[in-house]
Amino acid sequence: MIATRSLFAGLTLFTVTGLTALVSSPAADAVAPAQDSFDVAMDGSSFHFEGATTPNGVPADGTPFVISGYIYPGGTFERHGDLSGVDANGDPTFPELVVGEFICRGWHKQDGDATTGVIAVTTQTFDFDLDHAGEQMVVTNGIELADFNTPFKRPVTGGSGFFAGRDLVCEQVMLGGGFNPSGGFNASFEFMTID
Repeated sequence: MIATRSLFAGLTLFTVTGLTALVSSPAADAVAPAQDSFDVAMDGSSFHFEGATTPNGVPADGTPFVISGYIYPGGTFERHGDLSGVDANGDPTFPELVVGEFICRGWHKQDGDATTGVIAVTTQTFDFDLDHAGEQMVVTNGIELADFNTPFKRPVTGGSGFFAGRDLVCEQVMLGGGFNPSGGFNASFEFMTID
């Protein structure tokens, strides 16, 4: 059974003390109220794929890809707009709020312009230590839906630092109904303990 409460008291402590120390920015204080949820603005300028394209020029079913982006505290998009967070040139819109780096790699299960169903199978990396890459990290694996505003679960398959050995699951929601200014997508993520 999945618990929809905060991860546990330890994550709250990590968020208030550990993440604040890791990020070393005034924005870290904004993470505390949403210690188990994060917003990600994917940078379209970092999107790379290899393989066939459809007649529309989008990646075809079966093509591998990689994209990166910016992790913000949960609620950032609610305050600033579902398609905020990354500028057209790929820079973070709110650099003072960035709490980590997001990297996603995988394979398309449908053409890249599909609008519903499983569009990709991916591995996502959330790196929360901007100064020491890999020391406070969470990794998820699973499917991704093309559908906007439809929550879906992803297994958390590993972590480092505070996140090592934790029994977690991640719920993802694609936001905004389209592309952000860089040509990437935005999503919200909530990490929950598994009972």
